[in-house]
Amino acid sequence: MPSRLAARALPLLPLLIPALAILAGRLATHSELAARYPRSAALLFLWLCADALALALLAKTPDNRPGLRAMLGAVAAGCILATLAAAEPVRSALMDMRAVIIAMALTVLAFVGWSTVVAIRHFRETRSLEAALSQVLPPLQVRLAKHELAMLRLALFSWRAEPQVPRGAEAFAYHRVVNPLIASLLVLQLIEIVVVDILVSHWSRTAGMVLLALGAWGALFLVSLMQGFRLYPVLIDADAVHVRSGMMIDLRIPLPAIASVGRSITDAQTKDRRVLNAAILAHPNIVLELARPVTYRNLLGRERQVGCVALRLDDPAPFLAALANKL
Repeated sequence: MPSRLAARALPLLPLLIPALAILAGRLATHSELAARYPRSAALLFLWLCADALALALLAKTPDNRPGLRAMLGAVAAGCILATLAAAEPVRSALMDMRAVIIAMALTVLAFVGWSTVVAIRHFRETRSLEAALSQVLPPLQVRLAKHELAMLRLALFSWRAEPQVPRGAEAFAYHRVVNPLIASLLVLQLIEIVVVDILVSHWSRTAGMVLLALGAWGALFLVSLMQGFRLYPVLIDADAVHVRSGMMIDLRIPLPAIASVGRSITDAQTKDRRVLNAAILAHPNIVLELARPVTYRNLLGRERQVGCVALRLDDPAPFLAALANKL
């Protein structure tokens, strides 16, 4: 077990070490020595931030050749981070050095301008805003931001929307079992928001506001989860079974890839890596055994091969009959 943990933690070291170095530098800017020599401390902290982010980028890139624009972005991020994270006397000394501020501003503007040109060019080629932004920002952050915006849209603006069922497809619901459970969690979440805000605000108003924001986000997440389960049913069309679980799981399985259909699976089997368990807060009542593995990509963009898909439907009989007719 310790060896497995070490193997999983090893890829994080190139990111963890620069982060710890920047944190140590930030703490150093609050020291008495930094207050005595703020200009030197400002330059050293600026160098530390830019250098640490550049080294992290080099370590993260597979061939250790991230490209000129990426390196420029790391240095620009270091300039912004050094300005925001330094102690007040050190930050004031940094802002007083006009030549340094001009160099920092030119670095940031050069990266923003270059990245804007690249993003516009890529958008014209692909007509995909996500793909264009991924040329400028980390793809994972872009994907998560897209997911968060979709979550807000579901939670706030989709109350009268109809389930998304393309023409020619048959839809099979699964929300009637799980949504009452999520609604119960939502009620508890709302009670917790009020109680925690009242109690924590007596100790710290800032902490109370932070917890209030986190609680509100959690409530919106639960609402969007319920809406997603209702609006994105499982589908069968002419070519595939479209397994969906709200916004969390989205996988098309070609009909020729389905070897057999079952009704039971054990809890231990659902934890197997080759099994995709699309049943949320319930035990599966449909099991699709695949003749060949299919590639599943999760919300974080990570891919894995699955040879079995388990899901739960409100009424499995119509699904089994429709699938039997297709197979």
